[in-house]
Amino acid sequence: MGELGVVRKYYYWSDRKVREIATNCDIPLNTRWAWSLKTPSVPYIGQVEVRQQQRNLRRNEVADKIETAIGRRAVEDLVSPPPVGFAKGVGHIEFARLPETRAANDGAVMHIQTRNSLGVRVDVCLFGSMDNFWGRIQRADYNPEGWASSAWYAIEELLASHGQENTSQWDDEESRAVEALKIALGQGVTTYVSEHRDRPWTRGFTIGSAEDTEWFADIYVDVELTKDRWDFSPAEPEYGAERILIGAPAWIRTASSAPVTFYHADTDRARRRRARN
Repeated sequence: MGELGVVRKYYYWSDRKVREIATNCDIPLNTRWAWSLKTPSVPYIGQVEVRQQQRNLRRNEVADKIETAIGRRAVEDLVSPPPVGFAKGVGHIEFARLPETRAANDGAVMHIQTRNSLGVRVDVCLFGSMDNFWGRIQRADYNPEGWASSAWYAIEELLASHGQENTSQWDDEESRAVEALKIALGQGVTTYVSEHRDRPWTRGFTIGSAEDTEWFADIYVDVELTKDRWDFSPAEPEYGAERILIGAPAWIRTASSAPVTFYHADTDRARRRRARN
């Protein structure tokens, strides 16, 4: 993903998730060791010595090592049958806070909606910590009011167990995945869900969005919804979902110059969004 030589800005970076992936997949993330090279002595010049000082790997180097080692196991065009272990992509992403969690750090939800090469709609719901965002996103204003899902405890169990446990009333993967998508697309609603459709800045807890954004995630649950099982009404935010992935991001970064749109900031872009409300 991205172009060679592009300087990427990291919106989100999870040291914990990166180290976990590296440990589980036996990917060495050692420091770059110091080395020196001496040339043979040359008349009138003498001997030349070149040194490389020891240093820690930079984020791009760590990310490149992980992507290279994971290889095709990190699926980008989600056409193969579920489940996948890792997924990545480039596109539009939404950021929001989680209204209630039992974690010590404030939670965050990130949502990506895309279509694979067969035209199937894929919704990716990523859950993480606000502490892993860069400063301005952490400090961004938001509206702390609106609907909060009673199913959050089931999603916390999913995340804590990496999808291996489910003791909730949503006791099959499809129903629990739909609840996760409701959180990503519907939390913070204050009136009817239909009034907020495609306008996330009108919901509580939303922070902003970014375009042309690269993401890499560890996927815990990946389900295709059974056709005709879910009779979503047009007013529901998950209307039209066909495949849902739930997991945790290792990083989110951009290779473009497009800034984050902060929904509640007093900026031209935010004012234009609010004017369309």
